[in-house]
Amino acid sequence: MISLKELFFKENVGGSDLIVRALFGSLAMSALALGVAKQKKWKLILAIIGFTGIFTSITRHCTPYVLLGINTSSRKSTKELDRRESHGKNADEYLLQGTGS
Repeated sequence: MISLKELFFKENVGGSDLIVRALFGSLAMSALALGVAKQKKWKLILAIIGFTGIFTSITRHCTPYVLLGINTSSRKSTKELDRRESHGKNADEYLLQGTGS
């Protein structure tokens, strides 16, 4: 069973996937702003593609990826995040512990 925290907040987008999402999102928003699409249907499609691409690249999270078990983020950062969460400490406490402070 997937927890709600993992379903909505776990980082699972990275690498070239992140770049492609940001690129297509930016292109779709630019096309929308420049008035490339004339019909309302195409404007809506561009808005959805643009918002989804920009949002998922900023948050580095894709909910369908969680449901499908896909993870394109770097392994090191994901493992470290899981380790921090399993200890029940926030990021600052975890980092301070590693420096010996």
